[in-house]
Amino acid sequence: MNLVKVLKDTQEYKKIETDVEQFVEEKLDGYIPGDIESKTIHDSVWGSIEYSEWEMQLIDSPLMQRLRDVHQVGLAMLTYPAARHSRFEHSLGVAAAAKRMCERVNANSSGFKIDEENKNCIILAAIVHDIGHCFYSHLSESIYGELEDFVALRNKFNKILSRKPKPHEMLSFIIVNTLTFQEFFFSHVSYPHKGKVKGTLFQDVGCMIIGANIEKNNKILSYQTSIINGPFDADKLDYIRRDSLTAGLALQYDIERLFTKIQVHSIPSLSNPQKIEDRLVINFNGVTAIEELTFCKIMLFSYIYYHQKVLISETMIKDYAYGLYELKIINTFADFLRYTDSEILTLSKQQNGSPFPEYDHLDLNALAEAVKLRKLPKRCLEISQSNITSIEENIDNKYVVQQCQSIIEQCQLGNDYGIEKLQKDIEILSSVMTRSTKPVLDELIAEFSELTYVELLDKRKEFYNLLVVAHKKKGMNVNFNMFDLYVVFPKLVNYGATTEAVVLGKDHNELMTINDFVKLDEWAGSFNSNKWRGYIYVTDKVDKAIAFEVAQQFVLKGKAKLKNPSAYLKGIDE
Repeated sequence: MNLVKVLKDTQEYKKIETDVEQFVEEKLDGYIPGDIESKTIHDSVWGSIEYSEWEMQLIDSPLMQRLRDVHQVGLAMLTYPAARHSRFEHSLGVAAAAKRMCERVNANSSGFKIDEENKNCIILAAIVHDIGHCFYSHLSESIYGELEDFVALRNKFNKILSRKPKPHEMLSFIIVNTLTFQEFFFSHVSYPHKGKVKGTLFQDVGCMIIGANIEKNNKILSYQTSIINGPFDADKLDYIRRDSLTAGLALQYDIERLFTKIQVHSIPSLSNPQKIEDRLVINFNGVTAIEELTFCKIMLFSYIYYHQKVLISETMIKDYAYGLYELKIINTFADFLRYTDSEILTLSKQQNGSPFPEYDHLDLNALAEAVKLRKLPKRCLEISQSNITSIEENIDNKYVVQQCQSIIEQCQLGNDYGIEKLQKDIEILSSVMTRSTKPVLDELIAEFSELTYVELLDKRKEFYNLLVVAHKKKGMNVNFNMFDLYVVFPKLVNYGATTEAVVLGKDHNELMTINDFVKLDEWAGSFNSNKWRGYIYVTDKVDKAIAFEVAQQFVLKGKAKLKNPSAYLKGIDE
């Protein structure tokens, strides 16, 4: 299947492609690589890495250079000052990791070699895999990824491929398959054997980026996609080391052991036994490296990505970015790609009117200044599995006595009252008398964690109305509005393809899943139960003691309570 052609023929793709083509034309206008030679670039993660002439021609292009001003971990630098690394050095790092993986696969595999043509294609995909990232990385895609046209295109990808790529992966796919990008590449980049691969190169690169397998000559080359977008891909190998290093966290995994244990194993395809699949696998005695990799990822979520200060700063930027979109200051997907981190905060000066008049006034300039100066709202409530307990329901003793009498009477009368009916009635009575006291966190957060930005506005309005009533009851003035309140319930963590058969067993033939060795699903469940936190924040315009009481009512809804509310309130600003 010619995936690019199939997608390009759809209205959903054409709508966004027009915007993206405009952006690519703008960035590449007048750019012709000069006298560029191969270079050795020194990197804090991978050491000294050699990049060829064609790689440097692409790396030096304006499309890649813009990534220098797109932070890898959004606004984490407001909490971890050294975490200022960008998508640019990450992209170079992924290329470095992909090269190492190709070299080790060739050294470790029996009867299999990645030829130069396929290796170059993998390296190309590694360099451009993040070329579609917009300002503040994943933060911005939580805005444009919810827009109607983008949701429609993502559903189209899912219908064709049975998978939903991440929003930035889709933009990367579209960029490298634009007419402008390909004309630039094949005219000015000295990629080896361009004429031979021109017809399929960027379909293959796009497939690797979005995680779709490549099929050629009746063989499925899934190993290529797995190196770029798989269970232990070059992307993860780089960002886990790079993010933890810049944040100052002592997280390590045995990268050399992983490299010595990976190989490509050829098997009949699990989806189509008539075809052979070249699959990237890891030897069974190298699974400890995957275990370490996953543990590091869990710690990154705990310490960086879901740190409460990181979450609130990113939530403020969501207000800001969506406000710009509502006022049509950023109006197209080209705009999302056009403005980088340092540029986006300057756009607030163009505000004319309120982006959300049906809710309240949002001052974008004040919001931008608050982010720049790290003037962040404070927590007024934090909930987790460890700090709440359910409120026990009162058992109706009269009801219990009546049910017991009814069971006795039925037994005495006989009739059709058999063992099965008796057993059922006893189970019902038992469940009433032994109600579970464990709070079910999922039930409490279900109405918050999966909401879109627009849906969450209604929840914030609901919280605001409750706060207004509470302040007035205390005789206090209300000098705050809805945008002084933040409801931040991050999504539960998912650690990916734990059931994919990628572990080569002792017999060097049977394939098993990572979950057969390391219970990653249980690890993820443990994190979500013990490390996940949901927050309510307010600015200093709101009385925090009142907000604390109202937030409990708003979130816990009488189903649960804080185990020690007075101690929690005392330490809430720490």
